[in-house]
Amino acid sequence: MAAASPLRELEGEVLCSICLDYLRDPVAVDCGHVFCHHCIIRLCECTRQPLHCSLCKAIFKKENIRHVWQMASLVENIWRMKVDEERAPREDRPLEQNAEKLCGLHLEKLHYYCKDDQQILCVMCRESREHRHHAAVLLEKAAQPFRGKILNHLKSLKGDRDRIEKFQSTGEDELEALLTKFQNHRQDIVSVFEQGHQFLREREQCLLELLEGIEQELAEGRNSYVTKGSEEVLRLGTLISELEKKSQQPAIELLQVPFLCVCLNFFHEYPRKKFWIEKPISAAVKKRAEEFADKLLSLEKGIRGFNGKLRRDLEYKTSEIILNSQTANGYLSVSPNGKSMIFTGLWTNKYQQGQRFDPEPGVLGSKGFTWGKVYWEVKVDRIWWGAEEEEAAMKYWGGARGVFGTSDLGGLMGTTDGYRNENEELEEWPQENGIWPKFCLVGVARESVVRRGFLNFSPEEGFWTLQLCSAGVCIGTSPEPFQILSYCPRQIGVALDYDGGKVTFTNARTQEFIYEFSSSFSGRIFPFLWLNCMRSRLTLRP
Repeated sequence: MAAASPLRELEGEVLCSICLDYLRDPVAVDCGHVFCHHCIIRLCECTRQPLHCSLCKAIFKKENIRHVWQMASLVENIWRMKVDEERAPREDRPLEQNAEKLCGLHLEKLHYYCKDDQQILCVMCRESREHRHHAAVLLEKAAQPFRGKILNHLKSLKGDRDRIEKFQSTGEDELEALLTKFQNHRQDIVSVFEQGHQFLREREQCLLELLEGIEQELAEGRNSYVTKGSEEVLRLGTLISELEKKSQQPAIELLQVPFLCVCLNFFHEYPRKKFWIEKPISAAVKKRAEEFADKLLSLEKGIRGFNGKLRRDLEYKTSEIILNSQTANGYLSVSPNGKSMIFTGLWTNKYQQGQRFDPEPGVLGSKGFTWGKVYWEVKVDRIWWGAEEEEAAMKYWGGARGVFGTSDLGGLMGTTDGYRNENEELEEWPQENGIWPKFCLVGVARESVVRRGFLNFSPEEGFWTLQLCSAGVCIGTSPEPFQILSYCPRQIGVALDYDGGKVTFTNARTQEFIYEFSSSFSGRIFPFLWLNCMRSRLTLRP
């Protein structure tokens, strides 16, 4: 930056330290410093305490203030020199001065700011009649408050910028770390699936080799069987031809002693029904074939369970379900933690609420779903009634219509002395006169379902449920439910895909598929349980 001109240095010596402007009617105080007359008089009028110089803080007296006429002449000469410099040709001025803005009226440099009119003035404008008596200050002094505000705002903006840069840097680090982590996950996925593929290929090769061995034994046995059978047929055919020829000989020859001895020896050597016969498949091969069939069944069951578990874990979020006791029927007792319920058979004095099921022994979950894929499980503790309790309940509730007379579930109150073991899955459960044993319902329901009166538990009415009983599992459809399993799993998995419109039921212990509803959901969907069996419990998991 160019050094200040001598005129600028002199200009700094003739400025009042109070108003920061050119000295007007300069006066000196006791310490010798010079101020504008009107500035020092105004200071004296505003202060009753001892007067102090604004520069050196020395005490002075008002009566000792004196005019400095020589300073007034010097100020005037410096002011005129500045005006002459401002009026000099533009090409003779420094480049930095040529770039300065000039007064549009007098073509003079702008030095002052009029507070009254909020205008920027040159020296001549300030001395004009229009602005002479206005409060005018140097531009730098007038700009200080605005510059301070700008600097404060600038400081705030710089702080925000620094925080954003720091936040961005931290976020980039987190994203980079997460990206690296997921790149590693890619390698983990490839590695895990490769191990799984390798394991399945080995098991596949093992089963194929075992199958090939059994096929080879069967082929060899078939060839041997065919060869032996053909040889025996040929031998018997030869004997048959000989006997046919002998049977056609005259009676006198047949009765002769030599020929009669030959025939008797032939019948003795080949008695009736003494011919070659053996089983086509040996006991050892048959046993190996049965063992191989069992391995295939285990493979199919394992693959179904693996597919079900993997799909559940990867696609569905396991949700913790809690029962809403406000919706529970009066015959149901919900545990304090909301995870299980039992059918008491005794009506409790509960306040009647519009959201409670009555008289159906049902209850909803406390959390509904409007999107996503969720999964939960229901454990069925099946401690069924004994025969005497069953008979007493049948008399009390009205017989074969059912405990609550539900239209599509009526007549499902058969008797049983227990529930079947899961090892008896393929056996037919005994039924008397076509009457089903009692049961429970597991599934989901629409929030808007009717909760008063006897209900039809079907998808058309907003219920997507499995009906579980000791006789098996059936689906509630109109006009009558139909059976899909002849056994009752101890633990049911319920998978709700709201967006896909599916409710899938599986055996939670084996991950085997049971049934799937396809529908279009609207509104909130809640977990739903229904139980009318004494001494039985439904428990939610997890």
